[in-house]
Amino acid sequence: MKKLLMIATLLAMMLAMFNIAFADTVQVGTGTATSSYLPIHGLYNYSYTQQIYTQAQINHSGNIEKIRFYYVSGPIANNKDWVIYLGHTSKTTFSSDTDWEPLASLTEVFNGDVSSLVPLANNWMEITLDTPFPYNNSDNLIVAVDENASGYSSMSWGAFTSGSNTGIYYSEDGANINPASPPSAKGRVDSINRMQFIFPATSVPLAPTLLAPANGGESFTNGRLSWTPTLGGADAATYDVYFGTSSTPPLVSGG
Repeated sequence: MKKLLMIATLLAMMLAMFNIAFADTVQVGTGTATSSYLPIHGLYNYSYTQQIYTQAQINHSGNIEKIRFYYVSGPIANNKDWVIYLGHTSKTTFSSDTDWEPLASLTEVFNGDVSSLVPLANNWMEITLDTPFPYNNSDNLIVAVDENASGYSSMSWGAFTSGSNTGIYYSEDGANINPASPPSAKGRVDSINRMQFIFPATSVPLAPTLLAPANGGESFTNGRLSWTPTLGGADAATYDVYFGTSSTPPLVSGG
């Protein structure tokens, strides 16, 4: 049965407001570029990386409760044991191959196996932090990842051009790397990971952005209705979906 999707119908895709803990998502970086060096260098047994995200890029204070890396491709089994550190910094660039942010200035926020967290290709990989990090929105932010699994495989992650030497990495097949005294880096890069930082909500979710069908268009039985969350407000946990031809259409499905 043919159903018209009216503008009013799309506006009626309301959030289910009960029993939901909202969160604010701050995304840094867009585009389709990729990196095989950050957050881990999967082609080596072990790697340690640091990246700088500026206050202007984040512009949000509060506890960072989760982070997301954009996963593109590659098996995680040999690269699965991560320790993640966050820290405030005045650095805007890594000035040399030895200009690591000291471990004493960083806070361990996650330590574990990320195998179960890897999504389908070209999706965000979400990591819930063991210890939320109180970002002050005054300093820049260091994101450091120490990968400790003994094995290697090629992996690719979403990236964007941030600024000169805003990423630094070291990798090797021999001894595991000590983040407290990392060797001279193998390289510094201008392209760092696209990331999402998740804070407790300070606003309500925004209306979702329709993907298909076109606004005011038509859909047939078993057709696909799809949308994407709109950045700038809190995350939505669920949506109620309405269909109909009037401004007060009946609810036919939810989730």
